[in-house]
Amino acid sequence: ICKVLKSVSINESFMLPDELAINIARESSRNVRRAILMLEACYVQKRGALTKDQPVQKTDWELYINQLAVEITREQTPQRLMAAREKLYELLVNCIPANVIIKTLAKELMKNLDDSLKREVIEWAAFYEHRISLGSKEIFHLEAFVAKFMAVYKKYLNDLFA
Repeated sequence: ICKVLKSVSINESFMLPDELAINIARESSRNVRRAILMLEACYVQKRGALTKDQPVQKTDWELYINQLAVEITREQTPQRLMAAREKLYELLVNCIPANVIIKTLAKELMKNLDDSLKREVIEWAAFYEHRISLGSKEIFHLEAFVAKFMAVYKKYLNDLFA
């Protein structure tokens, strides 16, 4: 992955410090496409002047999913579900695979959940990921996962404060 990143930097005529290339390769989880997107994000962030101690920027779609996770955790309403559907559709239109969306969303949701909810969220994520592989309309299954999470989380909050 580091060789590919170095090749990209040479082709695009900018210097890529070895330490930054190693950090990007590590953060990309051995995914070359993701590593190139992260390199692009780092380049844009520093306007071409990359440094060895620069933090590795997440890709735009990961930040978008992170924002979606925060929003559906904050508010569980039909309006929020419709807004989430639009965001999911935008991710699909930008060629982010549905199984990657659901895995990333589940990971982001898990960061702020109580341990008692984590197992259930993972079960529903796996259920809807399986449905995605069987079905034809990925958006329906992604939206169903978000709706199910909202219902489970709302019930948890109601039980907690009741």
